[in-house]
Amino acid sequence: MKPARLVAAFAVCASVFGLAAPAAEAAAPAAPKRLDILLSNDDGHQFPFIRAVQSALKAAGHNAVIVAPANDQSGKGTGINAKPGSVFKAAQVEPGIWSVEGTPADSVAFGIQHVYQNKKPDLVISGINAGQNMGATTNHSGTVGAAITAAEKGVPSIAVSAEYDTSNPANPFPQISKAVGFTVKLVEKLVSTAGRDGRVLPGKSTLNVNYPVKPTGKVAFTNVGSAEAIFTKYVPAPDQCDTCFRLDLGVNPDAHEPVGNADTTAIADGKVSVSLLDGDWTTPAWALGQVISVFDNLSVRLRLSGLTA
Repeated sequence: MKPARLVAAFAVCASVFGLAAPAAEAAAPAAPKRLDILLSNDDGHQFPFIRAVQSALKAAGHNAVIVAPANDQSGKGTGINAKPGSVFKAAQVEPGIWSVEGTPADSVAFGIQHVYQNKKPDLVISGINAGQNMGATTNHSGTVGAAITAAEKGVPSIAVSAEYDTSNPANPFPQISKAVGFTVKLVEKLVSTAGRDGRVLPGKSTLNVNYPVKPTGKVAFTNVGSAEAIFTKYVPAPDQCDTCFRLDLGVNPDAHEPVGNADTTAIADGKVSVSLLDGDWTTPAWALGQVISVFDNLSVRLRLSGLTA
């Protein structure tokens, strides 16, 4: 290997492992990359958390455009409008903010195809969601569904959710400013460790981030758990009609978690949970040919090493 290539190869490894690269020819430091980021959520484009993320990303030098539902679409998962010929409303209601009459997945699909019609965004961020999306809830989350939709279309994505503080109904999200700061910090980490192709993540991948109420400063790389920490209860509502039921949601902090290194366990310990999703429900190693390889997974973990909350 030629000396110049050896130095370049060592520099790439250094960026991943935090090593010191050997001296080479003096070169001007590369300017921080400015990303085109599509922001969405399932709480609606007017929700303050997504507005706060947009402001913080813009302050960090990124181009962040909101393309989100016109109203609350919580729990819609990856649901998308698949009825040919149906008509819906979508408009830029403020500079850099689009309102879409549809689900979170609809919003992201519309944003990638219409708002970013000439060039796909570098990254999609969904959230910050008001309430955790971990364990069994992950499959049904509109926040995660929006991010998975982006990954399906080849755009890497991050879903971010803030844990609900059940002990403080008057202020259930005291950590939101820290969660916003962590979201920007995560983006900067991905930018600074991107490879030569400039991709911040493998194209079909999604990071599912859950930020605890009382962060300890630690970040855990987790599996999606299976504990039903948030449960659904159907209660008869005879005051409405004979066949009516009222939907109640509850939180069970003591739900048993059988999965090791689970997101639910990390949040209970005050750690920020980061899970890598690929939108592929095939059991890992069931068959060869899965799009996201074990090497992709390992590279993302190495790039995020040292990340703190």
